[in-house]
Amino acid sequence: MARYTIHVPQSGMAMGLESPLNGIEAYYKIRELRDMGFKIVSLRNVDTGEEIVDVESLFRDSPDA
Repeated sequence: MARYTIHVPQSGMAMGLESPLNGIEAYYKIRELRDMGFKIVSLRNVDTGEEIVDVESLFRDSPDA
């Protein structure tokens, strides 16, 4: 299962560096950050290094969106 870190450029904050989040944990953390007003949030896959900047697709594709 993929593991992710979360990056919030507006605050210089990164989450999950010590303990990367699985996809579900990352999804809910992004929702929490969006509710707090952060507009730009990205994920980074810790295994591949791939950065996901289109986290909006997570919201569009989720049944809870």
